[in-house]
Amino acid sequence: MSEFVLAKLELEETAATIAADRQYVEFAVDAIKASRLDVERHIRKDDFFVTTLEPYELPTGSPKVLRRMCDAAKAAGVGPMATVAGGIAQEALEAMVARGCSHGWVDNGGDIAMIIEHPVTVEVFSNPDSSAAIALEMEPTGGITGVCTSSGRLGHSISFGDADAAVAIATNAYLADALATAIGNKVKDKQSLQTCFDAFRHITEFTGGLVLRDGDVAMYGRLPRIVNTEHNPERITSHSKMSSSKYLGKANLDSEGVKT
Repeated sequence: MSEFVLAKLELEETAATIAADRQYVEFAVDAIKASRLDVERHIRKDDFFVTTLEPYELPTGSPKVLRRMCDAAKAAGVGPMATVAGGIAQEALEAMVARGCSHGWVDNGGDIAMIIEHPVTVEVFSNPDSSAAIALEMEPTGGITGVCTSSGRLGHSISFGDADAAVAIATNAYLADALATAIGNKVKDKQSLQTCFDAFRHITEFTGGLVLRDGDVAMYGRLPRIVNTEHNPERITSHSKMSSSKYLGKANLDSEGVKT
């Protein structure tokens, strides 16, 4: 019987947790490396790809990962790099699914592609100073689902909004990542929570959204059940060279790792 594992991978800017039966992990790692290589090669040809905040037109014959990034970015009205973390997670999970994986996920710095056969609880990380958090109780998907998050207050990705967390759920993680960024960009104040989803309601692959800001909540679509949970910094997928203890919430741990 195969062992279900949580494997950690850091490769340049990528920090991923691969959750699956051990036999599938190597395929996810290979897909992450291949996807990164495609993106890096294109950036060397045209560094505008990595800086533009608008949809980008690819040359004919570009690799699949780049085409999918640009398609998702166009749908959400953002630049292609707003899709890269979710896209790499999607490619990695698809590589495992192609070899027979039916339960697992790839969490690339908080942008998740998952396929699950039994419920999984996903913490919505928004306040590192709190020991409490909310979570989404994800039910069996029947296929791959993307659950991605953007924040105007945490992390290193560009956001022009002021959300603690903007979560998008879609039929793939490329699109979920693009939408999380685009929705988060629209959250400027309490009033904007009423309209932040409006521009994306026509996208049929966008199945649910959740925004948190200063204790206020906005919701859209078919959301999983929202439950209370304990914030666990050890389960947050974050790059060891890029995340401070304050970001993770470890400021409340003593030298032995015990909450104080």
